[in-house]
Amino acid sequence: MTSAQLLSQWVLPVALALMMFAMGLALTLNDFRRIKIFPRPVILGILLQFLLLPTLAWGMILLLGLWIDIPQLLAFGILILAACPGGATSNVISHLAGGDGALSISMTAIVSVLMPFIIPISLAYQLSWIAEDPLGIHLPIMKTITQLVLVTALPVILAMCLRYYWPSWVLKIEPSFKKISGLLFLLLVLSLLAVQWPQLKLLGSTVLVLCIVMSLSLCVVAMLAAYGMAKKQGFDVRTGKTLAIEVGIQNAGTGIFIAAVLLHNPQLALIPLTYGLVMNIPALALIAINARKFSLG
Repeated sequence: MTSAQLLSQWVLPVALALMMFAMGLALTLNDFRRIKIFPRPVILGILLQFLLLPTLAWGMILLLGLWIDIPQLLAFGILILAACPGGATSNVISHLAGGDGALSISMTAIVSVLMPFIIPISLAYQLSWIAEDPLGIHLPIMKTITQLVLVTALPVILAMCLRYYWPSWVLKIEPSFKKISGLLFLLLVLSLLAVQWPQLKLLGSTVLVLCIVMSLSLCVVAMLAAYGMAKKQGFDVRTGKTLAIEVGIQNAGTGIFIAAVLLHNPQLALIPLTYGLVMNIPALALIAINARKFSLG
């Protein structure tokens, strides 16, 4: 077994499961019950995550395709990333940017349970729309559901059970565990990048630049669209900001997992990896604006 296979087939699933477990340690049943109290923003946010970003991704691919030849690898990668809703990172960003932290956590809780069942069907259906498939990409629905349940939903449920039965102990270890799992995932991503670098260089600088531009554009447009829809529904600024962050800040780790493990194509992981990096640009801008308002206020 090569280093790339070891990292993508074994270490990556374990690292993602640990990240989801760390996220589950921060969740309680109240995060799920909150949808009964404030259903409209939660439902709208979930619908935007699963529908808006894939729609925008297709629009970008078709629109740019009128002027330039978009490599199929890039198109597939964008679609994979767009199918993966937000994760725990959006909760932190929402809090720092002046959003509604409780709403963000509630959406993350619901999405983490729905994700393994919606992504495989949605993504398999979208990939089937592309007639010519020289990459040989095929997403087996039942196998994908099973593996996503094992590495995403199950760790979250197990962690929530631990918090329910041993809350004081979990509250002590949760911050450290979150840092350790996040660091492990970062080291894994850097290792995958180093191992796959010779293959990635073959893609050329033009594809890499196009990947960065498309990822950043998709993130910004998604955030603006989500904020606009929230305002049209009469939600306040905090709610609109939260929905924008939840839609724009995607779970790049799940996208990398789908590309490298389920589809056995580490090159596809370049797009979720790139998005995971550039999405921090608008996120940091929102945090800086909120900090400035706070200091002036």
